[in-house]
Amino acid sequence: MKKYQTKTTIYFLFVLWLVLAFLFESSDLLLSDYLFNPRSTWAKFFEQYGEIPGLIVSLTGVYIYFTSNKLSSNSKKLIAYFFLMLISTAGLIYLNFLFTYQALGVNYNSQSKIVLLVIGSSIINFGLLFYVKSKIQFTYQQYFFSRVVLRMIIFGYLLTNLPLKFLWGRIRFRDFHGDFSNFSAWYIPNGFNGNDSFPSGHSAMAWILISLFILFTDKSLLTRTAGKTILISYALIVSYSRIVIGAHFASDVLFGSMFMILTYVISKHFLYEEQMNKK
Repeated sequence: MKKYQTKTTIYFLFVLWLVLAFLFESSDLLLSDYLFNPRSTWAKFFEQYGEIPGLIVSLTGVYIYFTSNKLSSNSKKLIAYFFLMLISTAGLIYLNFLFTYQALGVNYNSQSKIVLLVIGSSIINFGLLFYVKSKIQFTYQQYFFSRVVLRMIIFGYLLTNLPLKFLWGRIRFRDFHGDFSNFSAWYIPNGFNGNDSFPSGHSAMAWILISLFILFTDKSLLTRTAGKTILISYALIVSYSRIVIGAHFASDVLFGSMFMILTYVISKHFLYEEQMNKK
């Protein structure tokens, strides 16, 4: 990706972000009130399962990166391996929870079930990590994909989306129950109060799928276009479903999405520049 193309893309996304953020400041409540449908079957489906594809892509990226860790010193490698094990274990625990709770109806209402979920997921994760590292060889393109995914997880989710959820304390639309006196604009932090509407985690996890664009670079134009269209459409549908089901306002979805999209564009640019400088 050429430098001017990246700058143009970032400027465009940033301006779009500002314009939409300004518009949603005055229309958040109106849009949610108009679109809210708690009985929507399709929106409920994406609430239950919409994060799963993003979690699978995230875990895949972590596993690939784990096999290709080329840090200079053993101490750095140990730290990196520990961090990768930590986030992959957490991701697999959450993925297994979604599968067992949503699809199989398992209720984690006892300590023994929670412990079993954590221990079982940890064992599976360690087994997968070491199996992938010892048995599978990946291409440079796949390794590049894993580096981008890891940066999206860290900078687009763990260091922005997740902390803001707890710091902002914005109440979800469906929790107002007709009384909007506690409504606050997206730019007003409310502190730790148990609410976590801003920003949208589902949207962020859906947009992490655009990292798969990297794997389409050597495909035909038709394949690239079809693949990108499907991934973007999926991310948009998941994001829209969050407003319909009342879990998020439009601005929550906007910020959750943009964190991931900008992290993807910036990470891809700098990693590509780094690779070019090595040649």
